[in-house]
Amino acid sequence: MLSFDARRVQGALFDLDGTLVDSLPDLHYAVCEVLKTWGLEPMEEEEVGRYIGKGAIHLAAEVLRARKPDATNEERDRFVKEYVDTLAGMGCSHTRSIPGVLEALEIFRSEGLKLALVTNKDGVLIDAVLEQAGLSPYFPKDLRFSADDVPTPKPAPDMLLLAASRMELDPADCMMLGDSRNDAQAAANAGMPVILLETGYNEGEPIAKWGPQNGFCDIFKSMDLAAKSFSSSRH
Repeated sequence: MLSFDARRVQGALFDLDGTLVDSLPDLHYAVCEVLKTWGLEPMEEEEVGRYIGKGAIHLAAEVLRARKPDATNEERDRFVKEYVDTLAGMGCSHTRSIPGVLEALEIFRSEGLKLALVTNKDGVLIDAVLEQAGLSPYFPKDLRFSADDVPTPKPAPDMLLLAASRMELDPADCMMLGDSRNDAQAAANAGMPVILLETGYNEGEPIAKWGPQNGFCDIFKSMDLAAKSFSSSRH
């Protein structure tokens, strides 16, 4: 059973990377390509995964900090730009929807929920990722929100509040689904319940450990299990 009243929920807000899609192979490849052009040591996929969740600028800046701690601000800005350009140019051919996601989205939609995307990923990358993963039909373009749309990205509540407003719903009548502390804290800051998933990254710390330690107990191994629990809680 969920810790909140599922019968009240009318809208579901979803994170992207680690929640709906596994984009790590593409992000890792782009990171290593830029590191190679800079003559820096490549990075393992697992380490890149620790920096996912706060957007491309944060990820690239942390990668450079790890490989070149004495980098100047100018070098950091140049590295970030090269990473974003590389990622945008190579596409997202290795990105896939996470197992169980399509079934879950069908369940949420059958429950009559409005669905929105709220991601710290750069807005220019979102449409291609959704298309590649086969998720575009579930998220109308006017309900896709990125860090470009708000003054402050997650864990600030701005993006979630904007999504709720666009759906014409009270934030308390929405729920957030994500894989990281950023998603959990953003939901708490927005006054909405959150379901956390063990399918993502959470900066290298298992969400199943971090969640209960910080007061978040609705945690599932996959989104289809979360959707089935949500549906049964409404009937």
